[in-house]
Amino acid sequence: MSLEDYFSGPGAPQFLQSLSDCITSVGSEAFNANYLDLIERIIKADQCMIFSYRVDRPECYLSFNKRHSRNAMNLAEKYLRSGFKNDPLLRVVEEVRKTREVRIVDLFEIRDAMPEQYHRTFYQTGGIVDKISVVAAMDEEVLSLNFYRLEEQGPFQRSEASIRVPFWRAIASLALMHYTSKLSMELRSPLNSLSKREKDICEAMLKGLTSDAIAWELDLSVNTVNTYRQRAYSKLGINSKSALFSLCSGQNAT
Repeated sequence: MSLEDYFSGPGAPQFLQSLSDCITSVGSEAFNANYLDLIERIIKADQCMIFSYRVDRPECYLSFNKRHSRNAMNLAEKYLRSGFKNDPLLRVVEEVRKTREVRIVDLFEIRDAMPEQYHRTFYQTGGIVDKISVVAAMDEEVLSLNFYRLEEQGPFQRSEASIRVPFWRAIASLALMHYTSKLSMELRSPLNSLSKREKDICEAMLKGLTSDAIAWELDLSVNTVNTYRQRAYSKLGINSKSALFSLCSGQNAT
């Protein structure tokens, strides 16, 4: 379906319900799940990542991998560690920091400015064929909302600018309202995209607990702990403990 289908066709009631749920969950831990539901219903992205450029090194507020592509795993970790330095989108981030305008950037617009090694690492290796980024700012923070498509789904369908532009501005405004709020940093955690049990286990891992200790603390078997951990990893688009720490490092930022 195109955006036109959701605003004037049979998808309109679904869109309004998802939008309503998303708006009412701003400022709560339920926001990530409702935001991702909105993304899934309308944008149908295979992967979604939201990065903050509030400080020198970007922080991850949301990372969700729908297709569970092995080759696309740990892209967030690679980006957060050093990959961001070669991201041509950084120029747009700095422009938006000054102008405060919402920018919608398609992959083809920045492809020529992208180093070949960067493109191989973050696109070719992961089977990513298309990306839409929305960059927006509020107060001292700039957010980059990134939506990806893998080969099996093909590129995104682009709508007319008269619908596309206000839609993406609304999507950006929702993220800004939630992630730039003065509430607890816990609301900015990418772990909020997980189920309660998956989140509990990941948080325990971040505290340094072993699988045995987590099983004891949560009254679960070690096999169950490992199953939930793997489910969480798949949703977050990672496959290692080090990637989990990289993804959640911003939670301790001040």
